[in-house]
Amino acid sequence: ENCGYDGPPVADEFDKPTSDPKKDKCSHCMKGCKMRNNLVNAGFFASINKLS
Repeated sequence: ENCGYDGPPVADEFDKPTSDPKKDKCSHCMKGCKMRNNLVNAGFFASINKLS
């Protein structure tokens, strides 16, 4: 659940910028990790879709 980010508030769960600590929540998406400069600890995998 927690990526280990402990910096200042960045964005809410919908990746909308915020400076309010109560609204700061990771979206668990790549964009949320990029906003926190924390791609190293991201817990997701790239998706590969096969087109037929």
